[in-house]
Amino acid sequence: DRINEAKDIESVEYPWKGLNEKTYGMRRGEVVTLTSGTGQGKSSVCREWQSWLINKGYTVGIVALEENVTQSAQALMGIHLNCPPHRWAEAGVTEAFDATVGNGRCVLYDHWGSLEPDNLLSRLRYMVKAMGCTHVFLDHLSIVVSQLGSEYGNERRLIDNTMTRLRSLVEELQFGLVVVSHLKRPEGRSHEEGGQVSLSHLRGSGSIAQLSDICIGMERDQQDEDSKFVTRLRVIKNRYTGDTGLANAVRYD
Repeated sequence: DRINEAKDIESVEYPWKGLNEKTYGMRRGEVVTLTSGTGQGKSSVCREWQSWLINKGYTVGIVALEENVTQSAQALMGIHLNCPPHRWAEAGVTEAFDATVGNGRCVLYDHWGSLEPDNLLSRLRYMVKAMGCTHVFLDHLSIVVSQLGSEYGNERRLIDNTMTRLRSLVEELQFGLVVVSHLKRPEGRSHEEGGQVSLSHLRGSGSIAQLSDICIGMERDQQDEDSKFVTRLRVIKNRYTGDTGLANAVRYD
């Protein structure tokens, strides 16, 4: 019976063809880790995926720990308007709100002053069980453990514990989880200058790679005038199909 149920798991496409050819989309019950160097556009990619899922009729939970809920809402509305918030005119703003964060399929976590893993996991459970979220985005993992301080243990142990609990919650509730994680500084060419991402570069703990079903690295040379708006997405782990390597490139306009 379990095997027959597993055959019916739905795969939801990503908005980009090359990524779908590698991964066959995203599925509930899986943890997808998105990683890159600093300022490479991880949050922007997450917003594109969030907007894509909302437009397909899925309910999305957003835990964006580096910004407040107003900034998260404005970013999603900006994708709908095809215009960044600082360039908005009044026309169309109400319609953009109703089509994104105001349509009942977007759940934002107002997290300020409450980032402990126990509280965070209870909020994720509430998003899925009470609010009906099929996919949840956690941006990002490092800030969860950095808020706890050294009295709770070292960073590696905290990440191990948090990732294990996140993995267990995903298995129990069968929702799709996208986790944003940072990279440590590599030897040689830096990630901010287009260096290739590998699993060994994930910052803090090997459990991030071990407990993720799919890991996707982003590569972009921020200093190259010809390519600084082009980001390459590289699949560095793929438990579902085993197919890894460069998936596609996206251009920020």
